[in-house]
Amino acid sequence: MRFVVISDTHDNMQAIRDLIDTLKSERFEFVVHAGDIIAPFAMKSLKDLGKKIYFAFGNNDGEKRLLTKIAEDNGWIIGEIVEFPNGVVYHGTDVRIVEILKKTDHKYLVLGHTHEAKIEKSENKITINPGEICGYLTGKRTFAIVEDEDASIVEF
Repeated sequence: MRFVVISDTHDNMQAIRDLIDTLKSERFEFVVHAGDIIAPFAMKSLKDLGKKIYFAFGNNDGEKRLLTKIAEDNGWIIGEIVEFPNGVVYHGTDVRIVEILKKTDHKYLVLGHTHEAKIEKSENKITINPGEICGYLTGKRTFAIVEDEDASIVEF
């Protein structure tokens, strides 16, 4: 299984287009978005990836009803905490929720919100924060690729 992890697109359409162009040459099964999509037009543009997408709502996602409709219309999954094959995604940083999610049987725990790319491996779990697509806070635009229980951060 090979999948892409993104977060914090924050309506940066140029960064989203660059991401889509970058991923056109990659082979992967699905995308996990760890929140802060922001506007419906940004979400719609991700349709160009042609893949199933699992979205966690972020703290800046205000149009949740419309984002949910777009996701459903495209066969995508969206919610506050969302399961994907062998994993779970959550945008927040509430330590209690993160600790509960770490205790699940999921191999992958995907987190967003901090904009800081980070991968942590323990005996039975890989925790991934892909950083930010927008590049607003860190000055870096990053995502993660996960394949066969190995994860890496890619800057584009």
